[in-house]
Amino acid sequence: MNNELRREKFLLRDLRVGISRIGQPFSACQLCEPEGTTWPAYWWQKFPYPTIWPDEMEVMATVRPRQLGNRWLFDIITMNVAALELSPKTHAMPDLPFPKWLLPLTPRPVLLRELWAQICLIRNPWLRLFNQRILHDPDVSLRWVSVPASQRHHHAEPAGLLRHSVEAIRLLSKSPQMSQQEWEIARTALLWHDVGKIMAYRGSSRRLAEEFLTRHEIAIVEVLALHLAWLRQVAPELVTALKLHWYPPQQGRPLMPGRILVEACDRTSAALDSRQQVFSGQPAWRQYGQREGAGPIERFWRLREDSHMA
Repeated sequence: MNNELRREKFLLRDLRVGISRIGQPFSACQLCEPEGTTWPAYWWQKFPYPTIWPDEMEVMATVRPRQLGNRWLFDIITMNVAALELSPKTHAMPDLPFPKWLLPLTPRPVLLRELWAQICLIRNPWLRLFNQRILHDPDVSLRWVSVPASQRHHHAEPAGLLRHSVEAIRLLSKSPQMSQQEWEIARTALLWHDVGKIMAYRGSSRRLAEEFLTRHEIAIVEVLALHLAWLRQVAPELVTALKLHWYPPQQGRPLMPGRILVEACDRTSAALDSRQQVFSGQPAWRQYGQREGAGPIERFWRLREDSHMA
């Protein structure tokens, strides 16, 4: 062992932040090498990312070994998410592995696995990697897989945002008039159409004023800025297409058919969940129901179970 700089991939464990006795912020963790050797490591600065990273996440770190008494430790110079270090200039981009570290952090691990399978079926390599990168970004995914889609409306339980997004993309069938790429763009836009909602839960389970005062759609490109910038380097038209699915064009046209489908699947998923809540526990003969929320009263009607055509 010597004191030369090393830049390697490690598995991160036991990340914690604190203040030293002289008032200096620091971060401490364990860095595990692929063969299993684990090193205590210290980063002598405030942790620079919004989210405290979870155990077993792969990081790319530049470290300097240092001997302290009879043991060696690492001083961290830089540390980033390893999956986000891939250069977009590479022509043959490898798929990212499933982020297993997310599984214990979501109440719905089965849905997370289903979503990953759906993403891996995307044929366009840049769109596929764009989606994979987002799930590998803890500053986005940790909240996205755990927060509700709303407070008192649809999918209001923990991980409701994940459930709503997965249920919505199940509804988006491919029209014969759509190309494969158009369909994949629409599915990607639908998957992340509500990602701006995580801005309301920064570091807390309580919503912030931003959620009450601004529309969450405005925050989509803010939350995904890092990944949209990456996608723009390799396929700028895909960024334009995604934005046309999230926001209306400046002159109201062109209106991409995929945008209509995205809105329809979003509303259908929300309506089905709200209706299920309204009629849950109600007798089969009851046809009318309503619920009050932050917005207008929601009213529903359903056919009786014994209804039939004459």
